[in-house]
Amino acid sequence: MSQVSANATEASSSGRPILQVKDVAVHFGGIIALDGVSFDVPEGAILGLIGPNGAGKTTLFNCLSRLYIPNSGDILFEGQTILNTVPYQIANLGIGRTFQNLALFATMSVLDNIMIGCHSRSKSDFLSNALRLPWVGREESMLQDIAWELIEYLQLGDHAYDPVGGLPFGIQKRVELARAIASKPKLLLLDEPAGGLNHDEVEELADTLRQIGHDRNITVLLVEHHMSLVMAVSDVVVAIDFGRKIGEGTPAEVQQNPEVIRAYLGTTD
Repeated sequence: MSQVSANATEASSSGRPILQVKDVAVHFGGIIALDGVSFDVPEGAILGLIGPNGAGKTTLFNCLSRLYIPNSGDILFEGQTILNTVPYQIANLGIGRTFQNLALFATMSVLDNIMIGCHSRSKSDFLSNALRLPWVGREESMLQDIAWELIEYLQLGDHAYDPVGGLPFGIQKRVELARAIASKPKLLLLDEPAGGLNHDEVEELADTLRQIGHDRNITVLLVEHHMSLVMAVSDVVVAIDFGRKIGEGTPAEVQQNPEVIRAYLGTTD
């Protein structure tokens, strides 16, 4: 058993989920995007969230990021509801996120993009920065050190000073991952991280996801259409369709679930 899998099993058996989704429902007018979805994310695990297009996966991610407000249900992070937390405070709780569509600053360098992720840990304010107080400079140097460590960790050193917009898509994906990790999250939400990557890049991503969970004690909630990636890295898989949970278990269990087969293939035969 891998270290990540061992951590997930231990966390699950000790009853310490880092995230609890409790009967969450989201309606857009007469459209039901989520219909009473519930599951736990064990601390230290990689949980893969799967489902066909339109199943409600991104809607759930937007609830976790506080971009959407559920019509009913609750979401608990480390035992406390996040529904009274404003979106800009989510990173301070220890939740980081990447996006299906890259949300990078194209004209800024790789280093500067990653440093933006570090600034959720900064204590400086407008007045302190304007006065150029000595401690602000020391803090900025510390944040730059954090960014450089991540640049080396994710093998971005050759592009540190390059504008992100001119880099290959696979490298941009790594930059966004580095920026999310820079906020030092306890829980990392990854929305379609393999989208647009070639076969070799997907394999590298799988290795990276396993490694960051082990090296940095980060729990991962992964939304992904690339089934080979989900099944290779996930300790637990949750499947949803038409806003409802239709399956949950190990990758092998979910792959054999008749409801999951029906949702993807249209038949159980």
